Amino acid sequence: MRPAQSRDRVAFARPRFLDGVELVTASYRDRAFPVHTHDGYVVGTVIEGAEALRVRGRTYTVSRGDALLLHPHEPHANRSLGREALRYRVFYLPVAAIAAPAREEDAPLAFPSPVVSDPVLAHRIAALHAQLSRAPDDRLAQQSALAMLVGALIDRTAREVVRLPAGGDVARAVRDWIDEHFAEDFGLADLAALTGLSVFRFAHVFKACTGLSPMAYRNQCRVNAARRLLLAGQPIADVALQVGFADQSHLTRRFQRIVGVSPQRYRQQ
Repeated sequence: MRPAQSRDRVAFARPRFLDGVELVTASYRDRAFPVHTHDGYVVGTVIEGAEALRVRGRTYTVSRGDALLLHPHEPHANRSLGREALRYRVFYLPVAAIAAPAREEDAPLAFPSPVVSDPVLAHRIAALHAQLSRAPDDRLAQQSALAMLVGALIDRTAREVVRLPAGGDVARAVRDWIDEHFAEDFGLADLAALTGLSVFRFAHVFKACTGLSPMAYRNQCRVNAARRLLLAGQPIADVALQVGFADQSHLTRRFQRIVGVSPQRYRQQ
């Protein structure tokens, strides 16, 4: 009998005229992802099966008829539940992809709850995802589908300002620094020195505000950068070194853990 993970199926689609938008169609059995984040919004729905989503200090059960709505850089962990295969459709949406149709760059879309039971919205997400996944190479068709998705999100959700807990300015400044220097060799003391806090105080503040340790956030940045370089056609071994990993195998282990597929499979789709 084949291992459960050998029956996993993941497909990526990247509409040509929607810069940075990525669509993922996945089927998993007995699969778990550690705490991680995404650069942009995550909008999705479960088609079959169920998953456990740990986010904002709570564990949600997400199943058919639910919509998944996560903010950029929102830490979360998820795993499949039960014996049935977990099948879902997810949009990864850069902030600019949301702001452009909404025309409200200064009012970021905020989701009061990361999971909502809304079969109408869930069906809309799934239908638009399927439509975009097979959309013709047509600018108007692709941009119209995205506008319909953003409109559905605005209709369903309230706009709120998402505030970080105490220490948010410090954590945000260090996060921005890591965004620029993730491939470099630096230590926890180097990061703490940027803030004037002790190493232990800084580590506590950063995790409390971002949901990730500084090391986990750095690794996330490296994987995100690797995704971009892989799609640009660069060799995997070169990508590993460029983003700061010791070698290709180190990149592959981290990449597989966060993205769910190997760098080779990711680039081929």
